[in-house]
Amino acid sequence: MIRACEALSKTSLFQGLERSTFQEYCYLTRLRTYAKGEIIAAEGDLCSSIGVIEKGRIAMQKYTSGGDFATIALLKPGDFFGEDLIFGSSNIHTFTLEAMSLTEVLFINKDTLNSLIERSSVVKNNFFRILSDRVREQNKRIALLSQKSIRQKIAYYLLELRSEKGLSAGTDDSVRLPVSKEVIAKLLAMPRPSFSRELILMKKDGMIDYDGRNIRLLDIGKLEAEVVEGLQYGH
Repeated sequence: MIRACEALSKTSLFQGLERSTFQEYCYLTRLRTYAKGEIIAAEGDLCSSIGVIEKGRIAMQKYTSGGDFATIALLKPGDFFGEDLIFGSSNIHTFTLEAMSLTEVLFINKDTLNSLIERSSVVKNNFFRILSDRVREQNKRIALLSQKSIRQKIAYYLLELRSEKGLSAGTDDSVRLPVSKEVIAKLLAMPRPSFSRELILMKKDGMIDYDGRNIRLLDIGKLEAEVVEGLQYGH
């Protein structure tokens, strides 16, 4: 439990909270560990807690009746899930959450969170900011899927990775795919072979170079030119 409290103290939800209040509430949370491939929450499950990823990665999946699925989002350490559902009129998970590696998640139940928000304006403001960030991520997802061609989607995604890494002009423009190319292809809503073929073509065109999951962005201007006009990536 001590380790859970230490991890929780680093999350954006508790940023700026008085130590005495934090210590009172942190012991009401729980830390769970999931193996790779384990389901954290299935579509249709009731959302009774919010989760924050302490370690590992989680894929947000949408399954069809035939068993196929699309990857909607990839969540990394520090990311939350369930914050958009827990106080909703329909607090049912609309996606399946699957661990992509050994993953640790801190859970805060609805009653604890509600008590914290009522008691602390700091936590309330932090929670609103987390919700705003979720909306922003959803808008970025819409922008990605609005790209028309396979190359445009890949270019948009690579520029997003660069933006998240905080790279600026004149730096080593290298990014790393956070998960396998198969999962990234699902995230970009394209077949795995099409993703690989387009990477080869982009390398031939001098836009990128790559070694496994490591990708170097050789021509930022060309990548930016591929993004559909009027849509922005990054901040």
